[in-house]
Amino acid sequence: MLQGDLSLPRTHLKILPPSEPNSLRLAFNAFLLDREATRRSRLTIRTYDSCLRDFIAFLEGQGVTTPEAIAPSHIRAYLVSLQRQGLKDTTTQNRARVANIFCHFLVEEGIIPESPMRKVKMPRVDRRVLPAFSPEDVKRLLAACLSACRRPGASDDNPRDTAIVLCLLDTGLRAGEFVALNVADVDLKTGAVQVRRGKGGKGRVAFLGAKARKALLKYLLARGDVKPEEPLWLSGRTGERLTAHGLASVLRDLGKRADVAHCHPHTFRRTFALWSLRAGMNVYALQQIMGHSDLSVLRRYLALVEQDLQEAHRKHGAVDNML
Repeated sequence: MLQGDLSLPRTHLKILPPSEPNSLRLAFNAFLLDREATRRSRLTIRTYDSCLRDFIAFLEGQGVTTPEAIAPSHIRAYLVSLQRQGLKDTTTQNRARVANIFCHFLVEEGIIPESPMRKVKMPRVDRRVLPAFSPEDVKRLLAACLSACRRPGASDDNPRDTAIVLCLLDTGLRAGEFVALNVADVDLKTGAVQVRRGKGGKGRVAFLGAKARKALLKYLLARGDVKPEEPLWLSGRTGERLTAHGLASVLRDLGKRADVAHCHPHTFRRTFALWSLRAGMNVYALQQIMGHSDLSVLRRYLALVEQDLQEAHRKHGAVDNML
């Protein structure tokens, strides 16, 4: 059993004050410390923090103050409470996933003998594929990039947004991975892009084609003397590294000007996946490029590609169309 408070100087974590004998809060603090010690990203830690604070507040409302007291019935009641709040099915499932990770941590640390999540079924999520861009959408986005450079007061030699659109679409990187790139991480000759810390702290290699590299080179030339250790993407407002929030803002404004819906970083990632499969990329190669630990996400895109093939056969099948 965990004893005493946890003192965490120089940390960005906000620790829940323990109220003895509330060892549930001590376990929460220990879990977040473990996540930070194992170098999870700040975004991941913030997600764990937010989800678990809500979970623990619910448990305390049920009179649960120790990890040993958590029962499957408490977790089921928590999930029902989330559903009754009208939260999206994906949000509810994500909260359940975080609770599962926390309970697994308690078992690994020897705090409880068995996870109460073992007897709880994960919430079902409706199978659906979120929107991706059409080729016409991307053309409108690129046209909006060019028109922005021609607005009064705008610089004609700042093709950053065009490079962002093409590089997001050609690499399929997550927003955090994209803005973390330095100039040296991209080989403009081969197109190799070194993702040094992807999801889960894992590195991998993505790639840029000729058109995206050309747009990126134009952007870098417009910046002047660029050093390898500098951020690849700079904020037009601060001149510092573009943040994930800043990237989302750039794309949101671009989408409004181009009249393209759902213009945010993950739409580019989904579009990369769908377009790559439609172009015939091997699904296992795509899994490696995108940094997925399994094929569960890509299976949804495979279903769409199979629909494409079925429609192509309906229109051009040999027997029905030739006899």
